[in-house]
Amino acid sequence: MSLATVILTCVLVTVFLAQLSETKTVVSMPVPFTSHVIDFSNVARALANRGHDVWVTVPTYVLSKGHLDTSGIHIIPYEAIPRAEENALGTFSEYYFNGEIQKIFEIFQKSVDVLDIMLTNETFISTIGEKNPDLIVIDNSPLFFSMCIIPYKLGVPFAFLGLTYLPTVMRIPFSPADVPLSIVPYNNKMTFFQRLHNMLLLILFSTSSLTFPADAVARYAPEMKYLPLDVLANRAEILLVDQDHVLDYPKPSLPNVKLIGGTATGPAKALPPEFQSFMDSAKEGVVIVSFGTYVLGLPKHISDKILQVLLQLPMKSVFRSNLTSPDPKKILTAPWIPQNDLLGHPHTKVFVSHCGKNGQYEALYHAVPIVATPLFLDQNYNAERARVKGFAEVLDLNTCTAEQMRSSILTVANEPRYKQAVVKRSRLFRELYGVPMETAAYWLDHVMEYGGDYMRSAGQQMPLYQYVLLDVFLFILAVLALVVVMVYCAIRALYRCFQNRKTKAE
Repeated sequence: MSLATVILTCVLVTVFLAQLSETKTVVSMPVPFTSHVIDFSNVARALANRGHDVWVTVPTYVLSKGHLDTSGIHIIPYEAIPRAEENALGTFSEYYFNGEIQKIFEIFQKSVDVLDIMLTNETFISTIGEKNPDLIVIDNSPLFFSMCIIPYKLGVPFAFLGLTYLPTVMRIPFSPADVPLSIVPYNNKMTFFQRLHNMLLLILFSTSSLTFPADAVARYAPEMKYLPLDVLANRAEILLVDQDHVLDYPKPSLPNVKLIGGTATGPAKALPPEFQSFMDSAKEGVVIVSFGTYVLGLPKHISDKILQVLLQLPMKSVFRSNLTSPDPKKILTAPWIPQNDLLGHPHTKVFVSHCGKNGQYEALYHAVPIVATPLFLDQNYNAERARVKGFAEVLDLNTCTAEQMRSSILTVANEPRYKQAVVKRSRLFRELYGVPMETAAYWLDHVMEYGGDYMRSAGQQMPLYQYVLLDVFLFILAVLALVVVMVYCAIRALYRCFQNRKTKAE
């Protein structure tokens, strides 16, 4: 063996060992809902592509659906409440179609039940601990904040990833005057009463335990030093938020809060054969119709209306539904569709969508204008922001007529202003945010290498009353009250003195 060969072999072995030493173990814990699991799996694969050993916790009922891409990652299966996502979110579509008020607090209670099962499952927690993770990534849904108790118990650093942007919880300077909460259908130019409503909701969610129990540490980790849950949550190395300044509205932030866009989206992959042939043959264009994971069975009068419209359109359609197509050559129906890849097909012209976060970001990434039909929760907010940005029309699925739906689809498909608006936003988004799952993987890799302390604000470790200066305002108020009392007493004393002198003089 020549000297050059020996040296080259030594160099290659050294590089290989160096790469091994840099490999980290990451455990990702999404909310046990299909869309959240898909988001986390996308980021997990991007992390695995960077050389890390990545595990994702997935409830068995999500795995049984068979739609999850697990290539390149490892799965930690666990038992949760069967059909938890349908029970928690499917109820809201029923409220919508029945014309009832959406009882949002019901989802809180159902989510607490799911959390209780996970946080009291010692086998689940010990399985995570056995992986010796260097970082645990937790869904930042406010209903899931309590999961940071698991890394706290295991003594492992953690990060948050997901949709929720909670300024007061994250201790971000924030004004409810121009940044609406995502549960209200407002834009960033609100009326007085909208600003009032927005502010009252912010106070409610910031000061109550509706979204997460403040005493969760005492309840689920009594052996650990007690911390209020918001203080514990703000120990996160980084908070990666599925929002941005292109589709959404400009928002204040902090160095350890990164707005990264939608992690569900990215370049389109090859379609399964039955979808590929249908899309390739649709030279006249295709309308993609989907109302999300939890709404496959529409009320008959709604589904009849949609099918009537789709049959009348000059374009073909792909309709995510459990219905049988009345004309398979014109309308392709399926209970599951590769949505991101369909939206990335060049023949796709319009997306009829309930405006869930994932679908909306997929449409933005692939520059497909939207006919928005929001049903519940953040979907009204999402629909409104797409309308404000100029690439969506909004319909009420319950009350619109077939003619109104057909007209909206054709208008969005044929009027250039909708396509031009979404193309501009798409170009901006891609230029500023790239592929969000890869951006998320970069930042998670970054904090495993360097930690997140250098990005953390001191305010993120303050109790809320200190952060909002409640103690300072109360002190100033007390001083002012004391001064008023002293002035009052002084005036009263002078007045009595004056009265006494006047009496003596008389």
